[in-house]
Amino acid sequence: MPKSFSDITYDTIFGLFKGEPGLRKSSAAASFPKPYFFDVDGKMDALHAPIKAWGINPADIEYDTYTVWNGPESSYNVGGIIDKLEKFKVNCKYKTLVIDSITSTADAINRQTLKIKGLGDGPHKRIAGIPVNSIEDFNAEDSALKELIASLKEIRNYHKIHIILIAHVIQKEMKSSTGQTHMSRTIVTAGKGIAQKIPAYCSEIYHFNVFNSFNADAGGQYGLYTVHTGDDMARTSLPLPEKIIFNNDPLYSKWIEPAIEKMRPTTITKQPTEQKTTFITKG
Repeated sequence: MPKSFSDITYDTIFGLFKGEPGLRKSSAAASFPKPYFFDVDGKMDALHAPIKAWGINPADIEYDTYTVWNGPESSYNVGGIIDKLEKFKVNCKYKTLVIDSITSTADAINRQTLKIKGLGDGPHKRIAGIPVNSIEDFNAEDSALKELIASLKEIRNYHKIHIILIAHVIQKEMKSSTGQTHMSRTIVTAGKGIAQKIPAYCSEIYHFNVFNSFNADAGGQYGLYTVHTGDDMARTSLPLPEKIIFNNDPLYSKWIEPAIEKMRPTTITKQPTEQKTTFITKG
């Protein structure tokens, strides 16, 4: 049965937080309600300062550190990323799931591919004695990241929770169809194709940056764009400013939650009409 726009809700986001390292992308994700982090970067200790500043109970933020895509071969004995996602499809007590980060997840996929290939028979490509991934390995990365997106979409739709993908970017020269070139920042993964596809699946894309302050002594200001700047891709479906300077403020409670509230449908109550009684007297 077809759906109408009246069925669309904006209670949760499927978001991509992207930018160079150290721009507080993970900290912004930690401000969302009851988050669970897929810690693939292995640097959750960096969140202590913002959690303390915002008065968040550390016990309300949970995470596991992952080193593999699937299977039990993990030094932290938590299994693989996709194994956990399969469990969350059935039961998920969290309000936000954070993949931290897409870049490290791609690395974990390629490390696993390399390791398993090395256990088999036959020659394997090596450079200076170091085993390296080959072209077909990037097909495995592409397939696994597609499965990651599909699983997260399913979890979000079923459990009605926030999904946040954190991605690192790299600056590279882009050429238009007319031959003109400009610098642009794109998501970093080993395979080029999947990196360009991931943003298409996200309704909210925020590009994190450091902006210059009018006060030279104050240094840079941490913030993000919610609109495409030409060099940095971004977009939003929420009534958010084009540029947000958040610095040490929690992104969710100060900007995202109020924007979501504005998108909630308003119920118009019809006021009862006043009844008038006319008395007719005979003269």
